[in-house]
Amino acid sequence: MSLFSTLNVGASGLGVSSTSLSVIGDNIANVNTTGFKQTRASFADFMPQTMFGLAGPSTLGTGAAVNRLTTLFGQGTLEATGNATDMAISGSGFFMVNNGFQNYYTRDGAFYVDPSGFLVNTQGMRVQGFNADTAGLIGPVLADLQLDTSAVPATASSTITLEAMMAESADAAGAYDNPLTTDAANFWGVGAGGITITQAANDADFSTSISIYDSRGTAHDVTVVFEQTGPSDWNWYAVTDAAEATNGAGLPFGPAGEAFQVASGTATFDTAGVLTASTQVNTAGWTFSGAAATNLVFDYTDLKMGGDTDSVTSLQQDGNGVGELLSVAVTSAGVISGTYTNGEQRVLGQVATATFQAEWALDRAGNNLFAATVDAGDPAIGVAGTGSRGAITGSALEKSNVNLEEQFVNMITAQRTYQANASVISTADESLQTLVNLV
Repeated sequence: MSLFSTLNVGASGLGVSSTSLSVIGDNIANVNTTGFKQTRASFADFMPQTMFGLAGPSTLGTGAAVNRLTTLFGQGTLEATGNATDMAISGSGFFMVNNGFQNYYTRDGAFYVDPSGFLVNTQGMRVQGFNADTAGLIGPVLADLQLDTSAVPATASSTITLEAMMAESADAAGAYDNPLTTDAANFWGVGAGGITITQAANDADFSTSISIYDSRGTAHDVTVVFEQTGPSDWNWYAVTDAAEATNGAGLPFGPAGEAFQVASGTATFDTAGVLTASTQVNTAGWTFSGAAATNLVFDYTDLKMGGDTDSVTSLQQDGNGVGELLSVAVTSAGVISGTYTNGEQRVLGQVATATFQAEWALDRAGNNLFAATVDAGDPAIGVAGTGSRGAITGSALEKSNVNLEEQFVNMITAQRTYQANASVISTADESLQTLVNLV
């Protein structure tokens, strides 16, 4: 090999060392870039040159070149952000975003909801996922993920479910006091009124109250009062404020605080205190002011009697008032749900994730994005936590996977390699100068 060839070998060494320093510099520069994956440079020797010596033919290297720049998709540390729409993947997979023309893939889950309700990244590209309908059912079609941030409409209450234990009310002589019977005969709706809800509750053997909603989403209190009439028999009455109940002319039935009878019935228990039968009669000809007619069903399936103390285990109703979106949360499967000011929760959509057979072959596209390639294979699209796709953590972002200490060690090595190759060139140059001086 001539001295000129030696200069070329040294120059190739400078080139690969320079590339190595560039890769290391890029890694260090992105140490704080969300979702960044570090790159590793690998090198290979040039095609060796065949030489013929006294012992026969042999090969001599002619330098080095860059073989491949490989992206390392190791897991980065997850960091809580407090922003509900931020997401991080723990494990394999990428979020999918679309710029209107093609899909890109990213580990950067810094997402926002734009004015149209679309979930977007910092470049305004729309996150891909599965949209939910107004009932919260997630569809199967992959599309731009759009969250319905509008208010939840009111739903009129239709069922009240009571689970309770009612104490035996007989006195020492086994008699039953029935002051509620007189009250009930005078409730508005069936009588001339004059009985307050407080009086009815005080005279009852058992009472409890719950707020329900009319068709406009306005809340009203309903009080259920029970009176034991025999060893196994009870009468019950459901009442609301007479000033809130209106007749066919739209006028309230009575003064505020007085009881209007919504429904009444009976309840019968066996010797073990288990409900065996119940009846219900709804009062006709009334509505809550300005709302559609209210017809409530009272479910006493889990009502029991016995013991010395009344206790309510559960009292529920199925209506709700108008609710504004208060907050969102993301599950490990990427399901986005909203919590509303009325306490309701609704599924808004689900984020899709994708994996590749050869993720190392993805192309870096800038802005924390990767583009699919033929070598990477087709994306396997689904939801987080299925197949080989990792789980999603909400209100968190994935930090860069760059190990700064490791990069500094690599930088020192690359620097020394650069200096050594420069010395090869310097030595060859001096040798050439000596050769020229001999002429």
